[in-house]
Amino acid sequence: MTPAPMQFGPRRTPVWVARIFGVGACLVGAMVVLVGATFSAFVVVMGVCSVAFGGWMLVNAVRIARLRAVLTPDGLDIVAHAGRRLWIQGGLASAVVPWNEVQGFTDMKVLNAAASGGAQTTWILYTNRGDFTLNDMQWENLPGLVHQVSARIGRAPGDVAPERAAALNQVKAGERRLSSWQRSFGWIVVGICALLLLLILIGLFTAGFSPGLVSGSAFLLVAMGLGIGMIRFYRK
Repeated sequence: MTPAPMQFGPRRTPVWVARIFGVGACLVGAMVVLVGATFSAFVVVMGVCSVAFGGWMLVNAVRIARLRAVLTPDGLDIVAHAGRRLWIQGGLASAVVPWNEVQGFTDMKVLNAAASGGAQTTWILYTNRGDFTLNDMQWENLPGLVHQVSARIGRAPGDVAPERAAALNQVKAGERRLSSWQRSFGWIVVGICALLLLLILIGLFTAGFSPGLVSGSAFLLVAMGLGIGMIRFYRK
């Protein structure tokens, strides 16, 4: 008896969040443009930017809602983000890939405050008919999908066909660049916050107690904590 196809799809939460924020940003932006036209060009520009952001969110909602992977006895029917992108996603692509042309998965942890545990897992799927990027913030039960595909092709997650060594090296190089950039950004945040905290401390000694200085210190401490978190997460 032929086993029934297994289907995996998108999580509902990010779809609805993108829809709500997208519609809200478009409505607010349109109102700002209409009302702000009598005030200044800057207000109009801000309204246009809000509409553009809302449109971008709605496009993302449509893309996420279309994500699909169907595992059949003959192969993988997939709709996912195209390419091997660890950070900025490309457009969607679709393919029907026989199992002997699926070449494996590799993964990377990416810092994401909205993810469980503060990090999302991004997977790269390598095939003879194009490569795809998937992450567990958008896909429902992505570990299950990776496990099922890996079992069908006889390769453990992280093991990629030898003929894709060049593509795998490009992904690893991109992972190192991303980690280096994030660490550098974290150090910049920590350095700026430390300097501003020193200036606030001097102000407290010279000008005396001020609620504004204290609240500013609290904000800078939070920002410094985030910067330290980035450094620790992406440390070598």
